Amino acid sequence: MLTRIRKPIPHRYVFFSFFLVSFIALLAYEFFLVRVRAASEYMVLTVNNFEVGNSYRNVQWHAPIGQITNPCSYADHLVGTIDWNDGTGEHKPDTNAQTKLFQNTTPVIQNGVYFFWDDGHVPARVGVQTVTTKLSLHCMGDPPGDKEYIAQNAIKVFSRIPVNQVEFTKNDLPIESVKGHDVVDVRLTLNAPAPASGTWVKLETTPPGALNSLPPYFWISPQQTQETIPNLEVRKPASAVTIFVTASTVGRPQQSQTLTILP
Repeated sequence: MLTRIRKPIPHRYVFFSFFLVSFIALLAYEFFLVRVRAASEYMVLTVNNFEVGNSYRNVQWHAPIGQITNPCSYADHLVGTIDWNDGTGEHKPDTNAQTKLFQNTTPVIQNGVYFFWDDGHVPARVGVQTVTTKLSLHCMGDPPGDKEYIAQNAIKVFSRIPVNQVEFTKNDLPIESVKGHDVVDVRLTLNAPAPASGTWVKLETTPPGALNSLPPYFWISPQQTQETIPNLEVRKPASAVTIFVTASTVGRPQQSQTLTILP
């Protein structure tokens, strides 16, 4: 009886098999990470820098602070919540996701990326903080039961910078008088460069209405100490009047020089 002798498997085949198995395992692991990462990012903040004591609503700025991704073709339940972890609790922010009827029977939200706002939130303390966003989701046609996707968002809240000076200018020089219907500039100077969040400056004209085009708040860009609001038209008075502008963030409000408006 003949005995069949098996030849040893060459080392190169063993190495190749080990490499192939490892590569497949790595791909599976990477795929799993991508799925987990994507799931946690279905509702996230896109704004990470904030200014203490200021809400977007206060400064009449309504840019979205985050986005919601609906991965379903149609979601028959999609609710996002946000918790700033500052004691105010979890609540639903405003969003532009719109519910429509599917085949005139089922309210659904279509696949896509939507924005959310939380205009009423006012950061109360300075520093690095964690904000929790949570999306409760059910895709139409899936088995009963909502899925929850939670993300921990790191944000920074910065101190506000006091105003150092506010003045009327024209051609980059201070002015004391101007004719009605002419234009002037208002130059704002801070005590220090604005933080990464920028700094909102509150503006008031005395008497009110003398500068119709002056915004109630003006945003000074990050790292800028000085910015100018250009081409503000003054009203034409029946007789000469004097006006001034008050600018404030924190600390003592600053008042501009008086500007005489001539008929």
